Amino acid sequence: MSRRALVLAVLTGAALLMTAPVSGAAQAAGISSADASAAHDAAAGFQDVLVRFFAQAPGAQGPVSVRIAPDAYAVYELSPDFVAGKPDAAPGDFAYFAIPARASDGRTATLWSVRAADGTWQVGNIASGDVEGEYARKLPAGAQLLHEPQVDAWYAVRDGRVTSLTENTAVTVAGYQQTVGNRYADKLPGSVYARDGEAGGFDATSQVMPRGDGGPAPSGHDTGWVPLLILVGVLAVSGAGYVLHLRRHAA
Repeated sequence: MSRRALVLAVLTGAALLMTAPVSGAAQAAGISSADASAAHDAAAGFQDVLVRFFAQAPGAQGPVSVRIAPDAYAVYELSPDFVAGKPDAAPGDFAYFAIPARASDGRTATLWSVRAADGTWQVGNIASGDVEGEYARKLPAGAQLLHEPQVDAWYAVRDGRVTSLTENTAVTVAGYQQTVGNRYADKLPGSVYARDGEAGGFDATSQVMPRGDGGPAPSGHDTGWVPLLILVGVLAVSGAGYVLHLRRHAA
């Protein structure tokens, strides 16, 4: 089953939380350990929400307790500027910190902690499984975790090379840019593809970033249930970044 986004109405009277990549200014400043700590602190307040998340999931077997891991993994999504071949564009734009959580019955989930317009960190999504954590733990020291949502591919970016974390193959950053340019250059914001609202393109108007399922989810990571967006309030969406409109495939 693909990880499809559904609404979990556990908090009444709230609006759908909207997430976006960190702004260009924040990118220039970098993502710090203090950011990771603040992002994790935001997730730590979601213990009760996680209990309900697991309890209301299909196949739940009664009450559970939940442990939020101490980790906060920085996740980057494929950059439209990089796809367009803009000089000095990095392969990925920062998207969120992934904080894993585990229920007492063994099920796992991931909290997405995102930066709001006022600079604070807030939880924007809970997704099933520990996908980000599993890939992040495979990263070489100093590497960046990059996700290409359209094909649900995960990479390590370091020292001018992009290494697949699933196929153990590597190409230069320039070679990867050529590959994604060929795939998506005609699907960038402003393209006919994007204006027609075709799935899989970069959509600058989208205000919700669902779990990146560009293709079937790796069977080893799927828990058999779906991720749920939380109703917890509204974050202002940064105008500096584009949110990916992701291709969805049926299971």
